[in-house]
Amino acid sequence: MSIDEKKQIVQVTHFSVVHVVISSKLSYAQVTSALEARLGLPADWEVLPLEMAARNLSWEEVAEFTLPLIGTSGFTTYVKMDLGTLLSLTGKPKHIAHYSIGNHILGVQMVEEIAEIGLYAPPHLLVYDDYQGRTFVAYDQLSSLVAQYQNEQVTNIAQLVDYRLEELARAATGNGVEEFSEV
Repeated sequence: MSIDEKKQIVQVTHFSVVHVVISSKLSYAQVTSALEARLGLPADWEVLPLEMAARNLSWEEVAEFTLPLIGTSGFTTYVKMDLGTLLSLTGKPKHIAHYSIGNHILGVQMVEEIAEIGLYAPPHLLVYDDYQGRTFVAYDQLSSLVAQYQNEQVTNIAQLVDYRLEELARAATGNGVEEFSEV
């Protein structure tokens, strides 16, 4: 296979990512509790779309059916992984949770436009503490992840997601925003 043929098969793109870390004076338990209180009702997002498809719901019916699952942050939790339990088996207790959160209404708009957005949407949030008891919330700005596609519609939605992520992280960590403004 020639180098030109390989170039057609594999495309590699380099881009910059904006990584955000917000520290908190609150405990890990307080931050995760505040975060989860703003994320809406838990649902089994692996099964829920299959159930809605089996019921042959229209997109409008899906939006109406799932609206109660969206929290005050504008997001819901798709997956929460407790990474701390595994890490604690090393003999050093650790709190760390990885959240896959998002808003499927916004996510579908982006993925319909560019399928590869599914690599980044839903966005991810990490809540962890260090061995000194400090708690942090970290995430990558979605707009920086999707900037490589140079699509105005996707960029606008990603900027809205970034705004809401920052509000959520600041509220959960006790660093500013108490209630969310409508966007």
